[in-house]
Amino acid sequence: MDILISLLVPTLGQREMEFKRLLDSFVAQSYQSMEVVVISQDNHQAVENQCKMYHDRLVIKHLKSDIRGLSLARNIGLRETTGDIIVLSDDDCWYPSNAMKSIADEFVAHPEMDVLLTQIYDPIANCPYKSYGKAARNLNKTTDLLSRSSIEIAFRKDDTVLFDELFGVGATYVAGEENDFLIRCLKSKKIIVYKPITTVFHEKKARKESPAQLIAKGAFYAKHFGFIVSNLVLLRDLIIKHQNNFREFWNGYFSYKESRRSS
Repeated sequence: MDILISLLVPTLGQREMEFKRLLDSFVAQSYQSMEVVVISQDNHQAVENQCKMYHDRLVIKHLKSDIRGLSLARNIGLRETTGDIIVLSDDDCWYPSNAMKSIADEFVAHPEMDVLLTQIYDPIANCPYKSYGKAARNLNKTTDLLSRSSIEIAFRKDDTVLFDELFGVGATYVAGEENDFLIRCLKSKKIIVYKPITTVFHEKKARKESPAQLIAKGAFYAKHFGFIVSNLVLLRDLIIKHQNNFREFWNGYFSYKESRRSS
């Protein structure tokens, strides 16, 4: 029996051509035991109109939220999924035709696996999205989970681990939600496996962190690592990358600590 894959797609409805490309890539999948759960947080009617164009080719659920936040949208979508496996998607990525089959095959072959991490590839620049390991392996340390992107993640549905809505685009801290999610999965004793296979396409982005992302990074380290490790990370950035990130990082670090004390 096929396992059902639920694809979560948050969107603001501002990328019409990219969203069409994404949906077309779902139609082209060789594995079709899947549902697409779209969560719009703006431009609801435009998103609805696009979804309607695919109702005869895809199983699509369109959910609407007037409150913005990437993690919030994903949590809304997670509660409405019916699939065995959840795949995190963005509205500006797209998929090779064998992607869902590759993901389903991995979960069938490894019933002990809870979370699967794979690779992103940029077919326009013809290069990997980032530097990846060449060997499959279990990820057992928090440091293994720090450079992961959300669209690399597929996992068995489990309502006990949701996204922290303080993190992610549109939230108090604009980044780090996927790394926070993975670390909490690890702390919940879930088995996380990396496989060196390409399952998603995305154009490669510039890697320089914005001030808002550095603030989010500080908050993320405050939540998971503490003062000593945070200092080591900042010193590494200064010595190796020649980046002085102290002000923004500590802004996020101490604002997160203060928010936890007052909550």
